[in-house]
Formats: sequence, C-alpha cells, structure tokens
Amino acid sequence: MKNLYAALTLAILFCGCSVLKKPDSPEKDLPALAQSSEHSIAQLGTALPAMKPGDELELKMIAAKQLTENGYWDEAVELYLEAESLAPKKPKLDLQLAPAFANAGKYAQSLQRYERILKRNPKNAAIINNYAYTLMEAGNLKKAESEFQRAIAIQPDFANASTNLGLLLAQQKRYDAALKVLVPVVGESAAYHNLGVIAVDVGDEAAAVEHFTKATSLPGSSKLSSEFLTALKKPASRIQ
Repeated sequence: MKNLYAALTLAILFCGCSVLKKPDSPEKDLPALAQSSEHSIAQLGTALPAMKPGDELELKMIAAKQLTENGYWDEAVELYLEAESLAPKKPKLDLQLAPAFANAGKYAQSLQRYERILKRNPKNAAIINNYAYTLMEAGNLKKAESEFQRAIAIQPDFANASTNLGLLLAQQKRYDAALKVLVPVVGESAAYHNLGVIAVDVGDEAAAVEHFTKATSLPGSSKLSSEFLTALKKPASRIQ
C-alpha cells in the first residue's frame, strides 16, 4: 500500500498540485515541514568555521540549520535546544523548533511551540497553516480542519491552506466537500485526480475508480489519470 501510494503521490505533482503543501522556511517566519533525507551526515557540506570564544551559540545555530536542510531532525532539535539554553534571556527559538519537532515526530512539543508563536502572530495565515498541518500529522483531524479554515478566512486566496483542507477532507472520504475546496484552487481535472489518489490511500478503490474516470473525461486531463484507472481495473493490481 505505502509503495503504491508513494508512486501515486508523485503523480499529483504533474497534475497541478501536491498533497499537503509545505510553506517557506523559518527565516521567513513560515516554519517549514520537509521530508527526511537519506544523505550521509558526512555529506552536509562546507565545514563550520573554527570556534572562537563567544561563538558557541552562533555555531550551534548554523549547524542546526544545516542539519534541517539535510533532514536530520532529531540532531537539529538537540542543537537548537542547546543553543536556546545558552541564551536564556533571549526569545525562545520557537520558529526553528516548531517545525523541527514536527519533523522529528515530536508533535506535542511542536504544537506547544506553534501555539506560542500564534499568541504573537494570531493573524499569520501561513503559520496557522503549519499549525494545522502538524495537528493533522498528530491525528487531531477535527482541529486541523478548523485551523485550515481559520487560515483561509484570514487569507481567502491562500491556495496552500485550501489544498491542504481539501485533501484532508478527502482523507475522511468527504469527497463532495473536498471538491468544493479543491476545484477553485487546482482545477476540476486535477481535483478529481487527487481524490482518486487519496481514495486509493484510504482503501476506497470504488471511489478511486469513480474519481479517475471523471478526471479522464474532463478537458486537460492528465495521462496519468488514465494509467491509474487502467491499473486499478486490472485484478493483479488490486491492493491486498
């Protein structure tokens, strides 16, 4: 199931949208959520400068950032926490630690950091979107849905949050509601294609066939929709 879904997820990228879009980097006040890397830790890039007295905090920040860029989230969390402890009178490193905790699978700590950020930035739709994403990852779908809706209410043209909300609804088999959100953002054909992908992931193959069939009937449909539809109709391709 997971291997097939990974292939299907990639297909969405060619149809105009991606599953649960990710925001920009923490340096832009938009905490990032990225996938883990398989690169060796010895391949992290340029060596850090020689440490001088008073440089420890800065060097830990540089090293932690480099680790996040390569997907070493547990190690990055450790370094950010060490850096934070070196400057107890300075603001907490919430913007760095919220996404780092989330990517390390430590959702409770991540949500705590996001909630503190939102107290200072209650109208920042991008941060609310990240918070909702983490809630979803933590399994709190009801609150995640509410937070995605809050981000959209603040910024109605925020396609990222709308896409996330639509796909979250689809994961709950609320396909009609998902369509209402997705079609204005990605177009009708891509919306049905995405619903097909999600339907496969949740084990609703009958719905997947229906959605891919609809996608292939629409102008501008992707060849991938036809390929997935053909694969789903082959007995040998059915997921056990």
